[in-house]
Amino acid sequence: MVGPEQIFTVCLILLVIGGGVGLLWWRGRAVGYAPFFAGWFLTWPIIGYMGAQGFTGLVAVLALPVLLFVRPKTVPLYAAVFVGFIGWVLVVAWRTQDPDGVITGSLKEGSLTMDAAGLRIALTALAATAMILAIRHVDVGRAEKSLAFIRTIGFVQGAGVMITALLMQPIIALIVEHGLSENAPGMTQNLLRNANTFLLLLPLLLAWLWQRRGRIDGRLMASGGGLLAFVAFALTGTQVALAGCIIMVICVGLIHRFPQRGFRILISTLAVYILAAPLLVKALAHLVQIVGVPIPQSFTSRIYSWELVNQKIAQSPLFGHGLEASHAWSDTYGEHPEWLAEVVAAGADERAWSVYRVMPTHPHNMALQIWAETGLLGAGLMAGTLALLGWRLRPPREWTPIVRYGAAGLIGVTATLFSFSYSMWNEAFWASVAVAGAVVLLQARQDGTEYQAGAV
Repeated sequence: MVGPEQIFTVCLILLVIGGGVGLLWWRGRAVGYAPFFAGWFLTWPIIGYMGAQGFTGLVAVLALPVLLFVRPKTVPLYAAVFVGFIGWVLVVAWRTQDPDGVITGSLKEGSLTMDAAGLRIALTALAATAMILAIRHVDVGRAEKSLAFIRTIGFVQGAGVMITALLMQPIIALIVEHGLSENAPGMTQNLLRNANTFLLLLPLLLAWLWQRRGRIDGRLMASGGGLLAFVAFALTGTQVALAGCIIMVICVGLIHRFPQRGFRILISTLAVYILAAPLLVKALAHLVQIVGVPIPQSFTSRIYSWELVNQKIAQSPLFGHGLEASHAWSDTYGEHPEWLAEVVAAGADERAWSVYRVMPTHPHNMALQIWAETGLLGAGLMAGTLALLGWRLRPPREWTPIVRYGAAGLIGVTATLFSFSYSMWNEAFWASVAVAGAVVLLQARQDGTEYQAGAV
């Protein structure tokens, strides 16, 4: 049951939000949204180093003053379809969620949490939409100082990623030795997440450097910066970030090659990928087995995890198994002797892998997770949203080079993390993507790009 403490907490949160909106109503128009956005962006690297979960709160704060700057009058078709997807997610969550367990924990003990994935993702989507609407109404030419501040923060975070890449183990050992933290694995995970967070900003930073003119050629600076980031990701051990760099370059190259239809091709490809994910992943697993290319054990485990997800999809293809159902799929390799035999033949330890869960927590592929947990209906709505958005976006050549290449790189990076890393219902990840996307849109406003009604 929801007790008095949970009710009090919700009221307190609403009071704080209401007070914040009132203060912003009083001061907001004088300050403007771009400085407000840039000021809160100062927390970006701090949140990144602390495990990235705070991005949900950041996007919520950035959404507060939206009514000061925009009064949306129409809803584009792609947005309406996306609302349908979020609505279906809520329906699926309601079917599988214990209503008495939505708000759990204690505010006094610091353990209060909202245990409803569907509601969290819906609220995050609402906040991200509000933030982007506010960015779209920033006055052209008034965001220069805010963007300069944001770029500085991005470069500072990049320098931090490179320093921790070189000194990660000594830093962790020093912190543990002085008793500041005993969770060395958790700290390592946070550093990996911080590298992934920086990767979201990297495309726009490199695009800005590429266009920069000064004593040192901008293209040389961008190439050197990209190479340094790649080396830092390699030293940190984040294979997903390395793959993200490669996909980022491919997407930028595609936009350069197709200046009229580039965005349409990119986003429509993502839509097809989501719709055909079960078949594509199965084909990829089969191809890896045929070619026999040596791959890391972490990726090997992902392939078998995806095969298990495909089996689950076949059991409920239309409506799925419910949000976060994959957390309960506790099959071990010992229960799948053919998979165990294959990993042992590849050099793995049979005793260790026989008790290892095929699905550690979630599929680490959001397209498959959408299919497994929301079914064909959810996958179709998400794919439809992307397809309509791709056809709605203005051609790349109508955006400035910094914006079009920064946006293309961000799409590539997000697609990589979408395919190999976080849970689909990790609202903090989607909040970070939304904030990074808002930075690109802020750059577009500064560059004077004209927006059509409803076109982002």
